Amino acid sequence: MKTQLHPLVQKTKIELKRLDKIDRLSWKEQEKYNSKFLPITVEPKLRNRALKFMDSLIKKLEVNNHSIKFECNRCHIEMYGQLTEINLRQKYFRKRIKNNSGYSHNSYEKSDKLEFQVGSYARKGWIDRENKNLEDYLFIIYDYLEKDSRRWADLRKRQAIQEAIRTAQAKIDAELSRQKAIEEEKFNQLILDAENHNKANKIRSFLNALVKQKTISNHSNNNDFEKYIEWAFSKADEIDPLNNMDQNFK
Repeated sequence: MKTQLHPLVQKTKIELKRLDKIDRLSWKEQEKYNSKFLPITVEPKLRNRALKFMDSLIKKLEVNNHSIKFECNRCHIEMYGQLTEINLRQKYFRKRIKNNSGYSHNSYEKSDKLEFQVGSYARKGWIDRENKNLEDYLFIIYDYLEKDSRRWADLRKRQAIQEAIRTAQAKIDAELSRQKAIEEEKFNQLILDAENHNKANKIRSFLNALVKQKTISNHSNNNDFEKYIEWAFSKADEIDPLNNMDQNFK
């Protein structure tokens, strides 16, 4: 009985047949393909193998509650909340060729080998060998993906916990700094109030002495002097914090 391909594999198979009829893909078409279909880049003669490999991999993922996810126009495997980019291609081998003048250049030679890659920058790959096909690596590949995804998931979980601890500590430190600033402000105000109270009392003491002297030396009333004394006492009252204490502690 023929096994039915996974819907995504079947959809990719149909799309690749359509693209076979196009001599050269535009950038827009390539971007569209990358965002919806499996990353399979092989000649038609290797396509059935590539599709079957992807079919086996996806079905194994889904049996274990993992999935394929497209993000940023790239195909990824999602495991434990972690995304790993994947790619299946026909292997090209680079050759250094010298011309008659002695100059060399790179040439790429097609092979009939399939290569499966994971990762976006530091990629890891598995390739057909003389005594082992890519299909034979399926469980090894799956095991690697699971362990690597768990490792990253655990790392990010620890990082999230550490970040939460740092955030909580930052809030505690900020509150301590705020309380310290309030305490310092209150103490500075206390010093200022004490100084202003002393100033007010000095002014009053001076004014009382002045009034006493004026009374002894001159019994006649002096309107300007009385106004001055009244004004000076009001200034002393203004700077004396005792006159505002009731309002401050309401």
